[in-house]
Amino acid sequence: MNILFAASEMVPYASTGGLGEVMAGLPKILAQDSCKHVYRVMPLYKCVWKGDFNLHDTGMRLNVPIGRDSKEAEVWVNKDVVPITYFIRNDEYFDRAELYSLPEQEYDDNDDRFIFFQKSIIGMIDALKLKIDIVHCNDWQTGLIPLYLRNGMDGKGRESSERTLLTIHNLAYQGIFSRSKFSNTNLPPEYFSTSSMEYYNNISFLKAGITSADLITTVSKTYAQEIQSEKYGCGFHGILSESQNKLNGIVNGIDYTVWDPATDRFLAEKYDRNDLKGKITCKHDILSMMGLPIKPTRPLIGMITRLVEQKGLDILAGAIPKLMEMNINFILLGSGQQRYHKLCESWAMKWPKRVSVKLGYNVELSHKIEGGADLYMMPSKFEPCGLNQLYSLRYGTIPIAHATGGLEDTIEDVRKSGHKGTGFKFKEYTPDRLIETVQRALFFYTNPSQWKKIQKRAMKCDFSWEHSAKEYAKLYMQLL
Repeated sequence: MNILFAASEMVPYASTGGLGEVMAGLPKILAQDSCKHVYRVMPLYKCVWKGDFNLHDTGMRLNVPIGRDSKEAEVWVNKDVVPITYFIRNDEYFDRAELYSLPEQEYDDNDDRFIFFQKSIIGMIDALKLKIDIVHCNDWQTGLIPLYLRNGMDGKGRESSERTLLTIHNLAYQGIFSRSKFSNTNLPPEYFSTSSMEYYNNISFLKAGITSADLITTVSKTYAQEIQSEKYGCGFHGILSESQNKLNGIVNGIDYTVWDPATDRFLAEKYDRNDLKGKITCKHDILSMMGLPIKPTRPLIGMITRLVEQKGLDILAGAIPKLMEMNINFILLGSGQQRYHKLCESWAMKWPKRVSVKLGYNVELSHKIEGGADLYMMPSKFEPCGLNQLYSLRYGTIPIAHATGGLEDTIEDVRKSGHKGTGFKFKEYTPDRLIETVQRALFFYTNPSQWKKIQKRAMKCDFSWEHSAKEYAKLYMQLL
């Protein structure tokens, strides 16, 4: 079985979130199965080019049509990694400071950039004579691939035998562009229709993928159900309901060779579920790094996030005055929209001995927060899967989360008895319910013996990629 993963980002090359992590973990596990040949392909961004990744030019050059124009694609490769990873290079499209957008505005040619990327993948498959059985597409940036596999780069037809699976990592991002750009796809005119990629007189790359892929997955079972509803469907609920027979939910995994307090090189002291003493040292360390007073008995809540509306910052803003009346410290690491930058910085200015905010992203600091915090804040408005709650469970850093999407699927709520559960959840998306949930968590925190039992249950959870990979392998076999 030969599988090609196509995605716009992958760890460690370039990533903005969960998609990049998935593209690091899932293909690697599948490639360890000797029955499979696994490949990956992504754009050659500026940050990849400047990184120390030992890439090699294959010498292959592809002439890629973009409407009546054409652009040259260079094919590069890294054969030193598992799986083999290919890169599509065109500096006009990908030699930029960010992957998709500037801080407050998306690049205005994202349509052409990712039309080019997707067509280049088809050209690469044919030029390299890769005998691909399944192309695993990811999000809107690869939604046109099923159509190009059938119709070719120029839309004039192609002999294809590949089957396709599309994973929706976040339905909120749909790749919607002006109908005037349809001609740049070079696809036959019948695809500009409500049964394919037309969406309110525009075009949607994601809708094209949903309607044309052989199977669809998303990244948790609850999210697969939620996105068929008007509340969470982002306007696509009808399309997804019609496609429910080919829609599956599979929870993401995490890489325990990277995220494990027993081996984590970034922690001040390692620890595991049988000996949690090192977590106290880690707490001292992160408090010191973030400039907060070291008070070991005061609960420390951590949060690592993109600063966007989805992540629950609005209800957190409504709750934080009451939270500051409690005996807690709060640390936040993240970046995103400027209005949330200012909001979070205002908390640190108002409560400088209780709140510390670091804007940006830092790998070492994110590990230290997971290792040193007692609780992890995740009040997302919606969350397709989420990864940080999975890291937190492994680190005995107990999550406080809105019961939505993957958070609902991966966290078992601790109720009054405290005899079971791995975290604290709330269903009603309001500041008051968030405050009540923090209070409930602090009640258990003040009982050390019960708290340690909750930590040990959390750390025992297994969300390794092996489990998820088996579910994907079943779908691949179903396609074949």
